[in-house]
Amino acid sequence: MEAQLDQLQHAANQGGSTAALVIAQNQLSRLGGLGQTIEHARGVSLASIRAEVTAVVAATLATVQQARAAAAGGQAAELALHEAQAEAHRTTGDFLRDFYERRIFDKHLHFASPEDERAYREREEAYQRAIQAARAEGTPEGELRATRLAIAQLEDAGAHGATDSPDYARLHHRLTQNEANLTQALDKQPTPEKEAEMDAALAPSEPVLLPPELAAAFRDTGVTVADAGEGHGVSNGQMRASQMSRV
Repeated sequence: MEAQLDQLQHAANQGGSTAALVIAQNQLSRLGGLGQTIEHARGVSLASIRAEVTAVVAATLATVQQARAAAAGGQAAELALHEAQAEAHRTTGDFLRDFYERRIFDKHLHFASPEDERAYREREEAYQRAIQAARAEGTPEGELRATRLAIAQLEDAGAHGATDSPDYARLHHRLTQNEANLTQALDKQPTPEKEAEMDAALAPSEPVLLPPELAAAFRDTGVTVADAGEGHGVSNGQMRASQMSRV
């Protein structure tokens, strides 16, 4: 049990639920209390205590497994976010160079009037400053905003003829794909609401369901429990010893 607690502590340090650690600590404390009663237990009481100890251990193992899975999922989500942010940063960097420095779309642009072009150029300057400022934040949210600004700028240019460029579709696809990937990665990040749901999922419920092989082991000791497949289980402190033949 102490080894399992060490694993839960490690999982919590890696982003897992701290509630799972508290639950397991409480379960270990309960085992300590049960241990103090074993010395004087006899017959039915001893069988009941033995079953309860096994149920608490089984619940703790399940808590450990869930917490470790949650921590692993959190690590995978963090890695996916890092990769999505890095790719979006590369793409918006390429966009800044191609669009504003190399001017690869300028030869395809056409305007209804000098005033139309002037308004477009003003928007162009504003987009460039906003994209650079968003990228400079160094955050996934800032990179997502920079990506969306780049898409808006590109589509503004597309409305003035940039869609005729063979580079338009390629660059637009990269930007929109990065937007989707980064949005999805951000959605998978833990929030207070998601952590509360995780804590609730890790909390032990009554009754505690046991696997069939564990229930069978209980029966060998003379303790009656329901199979997990029957949709029932055993509750801590509520396990019943089977009726024993009176001598």
